[in-house]
Amino acid sequence: MANPRRPNEFLTEPYSYPWEHPANADGGSVEEKLDVLTRRVKITRVKYVNKTGLAEHAANFATLQVKNGATVVASWTTDSGSSASDVSIPADTFIELTLATDDADLIFAAGDVLSFVVAEAGTTTVPAGRVVIEGIYI
Repeated sequence: MANPRRPNEFLTEPYSYPWEHPANADGGSVEEKLDVLTRRVKITRVKYVNKTGLAEHAANFATLQVKNGATVVASWTTDSGSSASDVSIPADTFIELTLATDDADLIFAAGDVLSFVVAEAGTTTVPAGRVVIEGIYI
């Protein structure tokens, strides 16, 4: 069974926020504020996809982040000098961003702002893509 049901899943209310971001070629950082949470949410998964993919590189790379204020909730980088888990993004294939290791960083309180950041280094152009942020209300 590929995706077994989590215990007591029927007792939880899911949270999902899909967002299509435009291409970014300015070589800087763009932060988009996506949602103001109305209730407490714990982020459980962040998926990302774009049609053309993005190769890893030491100087020309992109970093994708989901943030709660200054707190990084999930991230991915195509910097070839970073950890082995963050690498190139294959074309038209969902990847899962790496979640923060501290559970407290995954929790948004009512009124917190969910944002998505695309940061580019060098001459990287991040093509238009889609991020899907999933969680549960707690």
